[in-house]
Amino acid sequence: MKSSVVYSLSLAVILSLSACSTDKIPGVYRIDIQQGNDVTQEMINQLEPGMTKNQVAYVMGTPLLIDTFHPNRWDYVYSYQPGGEDREQRRITLYFDESEKLARIDGDTRTVARADLPQVERQDKNVIVPLTEKNTGLYSKLKSLVGLGDDDEDIEVIEGTDPAKPDVDQQQIPDRDIQ
Repeated sequence: MKSSVVYSLSLAVILSLSACSTDKIPGVYRIDIQQGNDVTQEMINQLEPGMTKNQVAYVMGTPLLIDTFHPNRWDYVYSYQPGGEDREQRRITLYFDESEKLARIDGDTRTVARADLPQVERQDKNVIVPLTEKNTGLYSKLKSLVGLGDDDEDIEVIEGTDPAKPDVDQQQIPDRDIQ
């Protein structure tokens, strides 16, 4: 009897001590934690001295902290901790003058002059989206399922174009709308 009490107490002590362990359990997924305003270099480069508070809020977003006693100081704080790794924290403070115009920028994020930034080449893509979707009935769906339906009957081919390779100006026009 006495030995079972000793064993159960020692098991309870071992379990309670293991619960306080700071070691990370392998194989356990830990989420990424983001807090605050993510301020990018592009946002900082859009700021210019003399901008109003509304213009700054449009570019940067709502500040994380506006001190009641210092309303001309806006603080943007960003914290990021990838799952189980060290936390990264950045801080940007914007100061406004008495006329509520941007006076200076302070913080631990590097600001680069626009002339020193590498020029990024934009890659635009055009996507053609049909304006309307073809509505078919049950009989038409059964015909196309069997292979009797004609898929190309609703497409008007413009002379000089290849229907297999649609052009941007080419449109699909149903026959029932043509008069």
